[in-house]
Amino acid sequence: MSDQDKHGPSDEFLQHHTVEQIETTKAGQKRTRVTDQLWIDYYLKHGHIKNHQHLTAERLLALYRAAGQAQKVTGSLDALPAGSSEQSGRSADALMDFFKLKWLMGSEMFGCVQDVVIYDYSAPEWAKRNGRNPKASTEILRMALDSLEDAFKRLHDPHLR
Repeated sequence: MSDQDKHGPSDEFLQHHTVEQIETTKAGQKRTRVTDQLWIDYYLKHGHIKNHQHLTAERLLALYRAAGQAQKVTGSLDALPAGSSEQSGRSADALMDFFKLKWLMGSEMFGCVQDVVIYDYSAPEWAKRNGRNPKASTEILRMALDSLEDAFKRLHDPHLR
């Protein structure tokens, strides 16, 4: 059995997910990336959202992670976190942008994209949790992603400070 066979996705996994091979920084080596791992990826793959909406969702997820809000999987025994003041300044700026996006969008629309993009709930699951019609949840998600895109455009407007 080759190394690729030992470490590749199983047939059962491939029945449920789509994968692609991506080049790594090491010459000649590739890694396998799951292209529909998150709900937002699933919605793009199945045509429920457009590419620009998916890019906006990825931008929000990147901002959330830059703000240091992503959950940590492993703990640290260090009493103080490592990092420079420049890094914490970027995290603080990202966190302020995150809160400003919430203010620009309104809590309900932001809550929809936050739950689907960041916390990886399905749109119908978000709708049920918030007393909305699950059948309309995908359309609400599309509208919320469009609102998020507009909010990103206005994020650094000097008149909103």
